[in-house]
Amino acid sequence: MIEDDFDFQNIHNVNFAVALRGNGNRYFVPTDAPIKEALKEVLGATLAGFAQLGGDWEPHDISEDYGDRRRVYGARDTDYLADLSAIFDSGDLDDLANAHDHVPDIDHYFGIFHDNQGRKAVGIKKGTQLKGTLGARNKLMRLAGDDTLKMIEDDVLKLDREFDAIVTDGHVFMLKVRSVEYLANIVEHVAGAAAHKVQQIHDTIDFLDFTRIQADIARHPRMARMAASIAARNDLAQIRQDRIQELAAHHGLVLNNVDGRLRCRRQDETKLLEILDDRRYQVDLTATGPVPYRATGRQKVTT
Repeated sequence: MIEDDFDFQNIHNVNFAVALRGNGNRYFVPTDAPIKEALKEVLGATLAGFAQLGGDWEPHDISEDYGDRRRVYGARDTDYLADLSAIFDSGDLDDLANAHDHVPDIDHYFGIFHDNQGRKAVGIKKGTQLKGTLGARNKLMRLAGDDTLKMIEDDVLKLDREFDAIVTDGHVFMLKVRSVEYLANIVEHVAGAAAHKVQQIHDTIDFLDFTRIQADIARHPRMARMAASIAARNDLAQIRQDRIQELAAHHGLVLNNVDGRLRCRRQDETKLLEILDDRRYQVDLTATGPVPYRATGRQKVTT
């Protein structure tokens, strides 16, 4: 999938840029040929990291708890990926003046690559490790050609082995999802859109009442993520009342009829969202009856 967006074997141009935390601006940092080659190697290692995972590419699930690496992607025009999309769309940037003074303020860095067809790919990485060696000046050594150790007296920056994400014209491919969510400011974006997402759910599922949830969901990041995931369901209008009531009964969720709609108790609001987000289910393999389960992590299977 990712190979359809960019030719990783024929890279014709490489640039390096950083974003500063203090002012939020992005800057080019001039690099020599060996660093450009090193950035290509980081891009290649990221691609290899995806390949080693195997399995199908999965659409990014805003409410999923990604504990392990998985082959995850999202459309670049997804609303909560706007910050990453803006990095990709960065045009001509100013060079970073007085770079020594600004290095401690680097939030993330990115390599900008163009292939032989003029297509662009941007590898993005949190700047934690890049700056990790700053305090090691006069403590790092290099092995010289005469087999002697010599002190490195300059400030040293360290490139990471892999990027956290590769952004192409159409997609964001996420190798380290949690880092990507930080880079994309997903918590802030999801909280800002949470009330609107709940309104979408309320308007589509006409037998449930979400007005009370809508009023304060922006203050509950986990619930806001689930609301975003639920609102994105392409089968939202097909959700059945009898199935919701059946699952609610199995999971101790109380639904009361209020003005023609079913409203859950305050303490059950998370449960209701988990049911709608396919995170509550039961298994009935014995004669003792169904056993309820809650899934914070899940992976859709096709067979």
